[in-house]
Amino acid sequence: MHRLHLDTIVAPITGVQPAAVAWIRLSGPDAWTVASNVFKSWPEGDVESHRALFGKYVNGDEGLALPFAEDRSYTGEQAVELSLHGSAVSVRTLVEACLAAGARLAEPGEFTLRAFMNGRIDLTQAEAVRETVDAQTEAQLHLANLSRKGVLRKEFSALRSRILGVLAKVEASVDFSEEIGDLDRPVASAEIEAVCQVLLEWVVTAGWGQVVRNGYRIAILGRPNAGKSSLMNALLKNDRSIVTSTPGTTRDYIEESLEVEGFRVILTDTAGLRASVDPVEAKGIERSREVASKANHAFYMYDCAVGWTAEDDIHIAELDSQDISYTILANKVDIAEHGPGNPISTMTMAGIDDLLADIKHLVESTPVVPFVNLRQLPFVEQAHQSLTECSALLKGDAPDDLLSVLLTDAAMQLGAITGETAAPDMIERIFHDFCIGK
Repeated sequence: MHRLHLDTIVAPITGVQPAAVAWIRLSGPDAWTVASNVFKSWPEGDVESHRALFGKYVNGDEGLALPFAEDRSYTGEQAVELSLHGSAVSVRTLVEACLAAGARLAEPGEFTLRAFMNGRIDLTQAEAVRETVDAQTEAQLHLANLSRKGVLRKEFSALRSRILGVLAKVEASVDFSEEIGDLDRPVASAEIEAVCQVLLEWVVTAGWGQVVRNGYRIAILGRPNAGKSSLMNALLKNDRSIVTSTPGTTRDYIEESLEVEGFRVILTDTAGLRASVDPVEAKGIERSREVASKANHAFYMYDCAVGWTAEDDIHIAELDSQDISYTILANKVDIAEHGPGNPISTMTMAGIDDLLADIKHLVESTPVVPFVNLRQLPFVEQAHQSLTECSALLKGDAPDDLLSVLLTDAAMQLGAITGETAAPDMIERIFHDFCIGK
């Protein structure tokens, strides 16, 4: 971070070569100068920002050079984006030419870090840049786009402003009580309680966000040979899990995902639940229970040809005791009458479309709204705690200076979300895992 504004950086900003076209970005005080040394058609006179130029590079390739002035670039610095053919050698030799002309290779996330340090974006938008790059589903992309446009920044900056507004009144009542009178505590308390309520709503979004980001997890459970692996294969429409007539074939869980209504749904085929003296199988069964405890929903299967047993009652009781949402599936209805649960056949595919519709209904119950991530959540919770204590003190006779401490802390916590009060080491951690070129 100490080198920001002092040097010019370069890196490819498109994916792995080979490709039809690639882009390389230069950013920093000498970006246009470096570009003029590697792009033969760079104008000798004034350069117009956002006006593309076509010409040849010093490595023999050709393409477009697109210059950006400081006030109109992604990074908030002088920048140039260079297009060329996307062969690995073409990209490598042009980057090497830029390095020879005075640039250095950008570090992971450095373009976005510079955008943050130059005030072009806040931390929530920087995190959304990475979420946009990593998006695998439509829901993930939609929410990343909202955050990148500044939805979280606006919300938390507004809440922080409301807190600072109350803090200003508290401090004014301490310093100028003779001129303006005492603090209107009921009014201040009402404002703080209103902010607390909004913060609680943001805390709730964290759970929804984990589903959108990490996927809606469905564990497939049941006794051995119930057809769990066959069900997973049927839902995926491929033979991912090994299917045999031998009980206990699945010794560990297997995960695969599919996209349903823009959501990533993670299916987990687990080891059959039963008492086992085989240490390997017993470990797999233990993991099955762990998987179930972390799932958003479970499909509990049984074999209609065997029927519902007392052992099934025990396993369902375990799910109930852990408050795990589940659906009972009666498999092999093509060869036997079914008891409790939804009738399906993994052999004939009977009921599979209905089950997919049920999965669609499950994921659609998750609101697709902006959410706080795991980094942001502790700051929201701490701000809420400080404001809750402040609200309680406002209703008593606590000194105003104590109120100031709590309000200042709440404002600091929300500032850490957007980056206004974030510590340097936190900023380093956020950008550490970015890919080079972003």
